[in-house]
Amino acid sequence: MPQTFVASAPGSVMLFGEHAVLRGRPAIVAAVAARVTARVAARSDGRLRARSALGALDAPWPAPPAPPPAFRFVQAAALTIAPAISGGLDIEIRSDFPATVGLGSSAAVTVAVLAAARALAGRTTAPDALLAEGRALVRAAQGGVGSGADVAASVFGGLLFYRQTDAAPERLPGLPPITLVYSGYKTPTAEVIRRVNAAAAADPDRFERIFDGIGAAAERGAEAFRRGDFAAAGRAMEEGQARMEELGVCDDTLAQIVRALRATSGILGAKISGSGLGDCALGLGAVTRYDGPGERLPVALSEAGLRVEASAEYPISAC
Repeated sequence: MPQTFVASAPGSVMLFGEHAVLRGRPAIVAAVAARVTARVAARSDGRLRARSALGALDAPWPAPPAPPPAFRFVQAAALTIAPAISGGLDIEIRSDFPATVGLGSSAAVTVAVLAAARALAGRTTAPDALLAEGRALVRAAQGGVGSGADVAASVFGGLLFYRQTDAAPERLPGLPPITLVYSGYKTPTAEVIRRVNAAAAADPDRFERIFDGIGAAAERGAEAFRRGDFAAAGRAMEEGQARMEELGVCDDTLAQIVRALRATSGILGAKISGSGLGDCALGLGAVTRYDGPGERLPVALSEAGLRVEASAEYPISAC
């Protein structure tokens, strides 16, 4: 068997800064304990073969056609080492969370495949360089859209204060307890961004003020985390939620979840987590019971970022 490299990267949640981070304002993102694992081995038959819970990919190497949507991030990351690996690749993806839930899965799979493939090709990549390359890959695969905050969380782990122009994010101290609730549906991020961009183009001054407010809430949240003041971070989160409502991305279901979280003992603040119009809402604080709408997800924040290891033996079953 050829040597195989295994890399795993954490998923992520956004605490502050959605949408505004695309326009130069800061965000706060955190890695979660749930991870995506990529196992990558060289082939000798000129094929790129990959599989995950979403299906399988079998394409010629090193010039495959456009992949199905479920494998566009995997293929883009794999092709970065095409000049060094002439015979093709076997890739297997495993995830601790379902693809229907956001949690930065696209960024996590991109980082994991990119890191494992680079290791297989004998290349080492510093974390800041991996952030830059992973961010570029995700943006290209999403049609030029993406701040890279979730890529940063998958590379570095922990609680991060992030701007998309930074070479590396600031790691904030501590990991606050969170309560994450899934709405049951998700509007694609690119579609939500398209709608926000259209509304902002129609009323640019108003939306710039909203984006400034979202960024200011992220700044206050970061300062609160630096002090270890979770109550102040919760108040900043409430400010961030008010701006997300002004942005028009908090639909009725998310609003009901946010209200239910606020009414739950132990929650210090609550807001949308992600682009909105579905997906998740997040409460800052630990609770023993949540009785509101949606599905509570067993998600905890984690300090662990990317991990890569070699495996002399790896039983990749035939694709």
